Amino acid sequence: MYEKRPYATYIVSQICFDPETTSGWIRGVRERGVELPIYIGIPGAVSKRKLMQISSSIGVGGSADFLKKHGNWFVRLLLPGGYSPDDLVKELGPYLGDPDCGVDGFHIYTFNEVKNTEAWRQEMLSAIERAEG
Repeated sequence: MYEKRPYATYIVSQICFDPETTSGWIRGVRERGVELPIYIGIPGAVSKRKLMQISSSIGVGGSADFLKKHGNWFVRLLLPGGYSPDDLVKELGPYLGDPDCGVDGFHIYTFNEVKNTEAWRQEMLSAIERAEG
């Protein structure tokens, strides 16, 4: 990213399901002197099946080390209700507006489940407005 910064106006991260890993990555970007705004990549409101397919195809969870550290994520995914981006947004939300982090927002990967993801996004925005007002 350091070499690409003269040609870019912002950075979008890959999807990550672990807020601690994401925050460490953000710190690493800043420590290397890259000051471009960051958009944190999160999966949208997608089906369990789609999320598992995408995760395995991009290598998330493909190692024993990952499963040892994040096995509970896979268990939660299989429980009724499954995955929702709510927890990621709640845990990563404080980075928005933090001048040291330079996170300007979220990039929501829909994986072609646009309708469900947009409905979730509108619900999340409404909840934020209710909380602020």
